[in-house]
Amino acid sequence: MLFFATTIDGLQMGLCFAVLALGVYISYSILDFPDLSVDGTFPLGGVVCTILMLKLGMPALLAILISFFAGLAAGAVTGVLHVKFNISKLLSGIIVMTALLSVTLALTKLLTRTGLTTTIFSFRSENLSGIFSGKAAGLLGAANRDYMILIIELVFVIAVKIIIDLFLKTKLGYMLRATGDNEMLVVSLGKDSGTYKILGIALANGFVSMSGALYANLFSQYDNSCGSGKVVMALASVIIGMAVFSKIRFMSDTLAVIFGAVVYSLCLNYLVLVDTNGIYLKLLNAVMFAIILIFNDKTSSFVSRRSKLKGGNAKC
Repeated sequence: MLFFATTIDGLQMGLCFAVLALGVYISYSILDFPDLSVDGTFPLGGVVCTILMLKLGMPALLAILISFFAGLAAGAVTGVLHVKFNISKLLSGIIVMTALLSVTLALTKLLTRTGLTTTIFSFRSENLSGIFSGKAAGLLGAANRDYMILIIELVFVIAVKIIIDLFLKTKLGYMLRATGDNEMLVVSLGKDSGTYKILGIALANGFVSMSGALYANLFSQYDNSCGSGKVVMALASVIIGMAVFSKIRFMSDTLAVIFGAVVYSLCLNYLVLVDTNGIYLKLLNAVMFAIILIFNDKTSSFVSRRSKLKGGNAKC
């Protein structure tokens, strides 16, 4: 029974983090940009969504969609720092992430009547109805609420996947891919590769912010420290998806990333069963991520050797 409940929780978290992984897929896989500002834009989406719901009475779904633009703006700053001011990829992300720690902390003051800053804000304390706690979540009855949450998440994730796939098939999307694959080709076409970099990083952080808003609704609370370690989680999800599932025929990269996020989330939840006190959870997480990276490197080198052997045999 505990294993089954852990699996359901893992699936719910995995689908929530799938949107996060899709955002990092754009910056990491397409643009080859290791963006550390993810740890800042994730909680930014959560706090913006909560403020819109609490202060403006906005519906949860609309608040989640608007939180996308908060991340879009933060990601654009990261891109501008790198492109316009020649700051390295890692440092530009660190600068924005550090700045957002203060921004999100300041925004939490708007969530308290006393004006005192709190790091955790519960939806239930203000009777907020999130996307997973409203009427839609109870359509299948209280006993099947967890399954309804999975359905809502699945519909949301599929919608995001379709939007990203359609965008990448546009002329703008092709130029974005070209910028990551061969920047000189974009320059030779008379286009500004820097503009596409800024656009790509902005879009990536927009989806990361949306994932943060979805996460806040899933747990019916906003936690100012919820962004900690999310860049590692997203990278692991992308690597698992691209190393394992993208090799499957007819499976697109975006779908592979979604599966990667679900698998990684399930693994994290199962680790809780091993370490019930949570003392070594971060250590186990780090070890698992290291194993994933080693496995990915071994797989890549194996595939590369197989390709070279096939090429050599074909010439013979």
